[in-house]
Amino acid sequence: MDEHVISVHDRGADQSSLIYPVVSRRSGGLSVGINLFPDRKRCNFDCPYCEVRPFEGKREFAAEDLEARLDAFFLDEYKESWAPQPVRDLCVSGNGEPTLSTHLWEALELCAEARHRHSDSAGSAPIVIITNATGFLDREICRRLAAFARREPLKIWAKLDAGDQEGFAAMSRSGFDLDVITGALAEFSRETPTILQTMLCGMRGKAPERPEALAYASRVNSMLEAGAAIEAIHLYTLARAPIEPWVRAISDESILRFMRIVSGALFQPLPVLGFGERGERLSLQA
Repeated sequence: MDEHVISVHDRGADQSSLIYPVVSRRSGGLSVGINLFPDRKRCNFDCPYCEVRPFEGKREFAAEDLEARLDAFFLDEYKESWAPQPVRDLCVSGNGEPTLSTHLWEALELCAEARHRHSDSAGSAPIVIITNATGFLDREICRRLAAFARREPLKIWAKLDAGDQEGFAAMSRSGFDLDVITGALAEFSRETPTILQTMLCGMRGKAPERPEALAYASRVNSMLEAGAAIEAIHLYTLARAPIEPWVRAISDESILRFMRIVSGALFQPLPVLGFGERGERLSLQA
């Protein structure tokens, strides 16, 4: 993979691009990002490692604009700049938490239609939604996501950045209760399998160590005991410049150490996948 492309998830000079193709380390190739917030950042977390700074874009989200941009990408840009590299997914994320957008549902439908309309290049690509998991507190959001996943290849990547409340509060800088969020996530994923995505980074010079890894594994075990269908765990570190200067990427060795502890502490086997600062997949067998 091209390291430069992995490190830049550019949404345009003013952050307002509706789609942004990137080579994604966790998708394993070309991912077509869908930005629901071209006008401003909107999130109910304030993660210190986030790369999206507050901004003011030139236009608000419009479904007809997204439809046109998807067609333009697959008809022209993909063939000119990316083919024959396969499209790994259409990823709904962008400048905020997608479940906060009133346009989420029409964006998902437009992605599904684009997959079918451009089946030669995107027909095998699932739709991914990257979420901080707070949307699972809303039963209507859960119902609609589960219904969409029953008829379209939807992958849920849900955030779990810590195993205890103290670590969660530091990583999210929010007032949410981790017990409540993971309980709702576990309930949702009983029906709709989910991938956990976890940022590992150095905070004020301190990297996650064994106690944090054990607390994380304990949290995952509690979710599994509650019936959660967790497909995999993605552990990764910073690839882009964060908001806060005191947040740093951690070494591949630190990620591997965290992976080993978590893998050994889970009461049922799960794929625990690690991704280094340069985007490479880390293997426990290496």
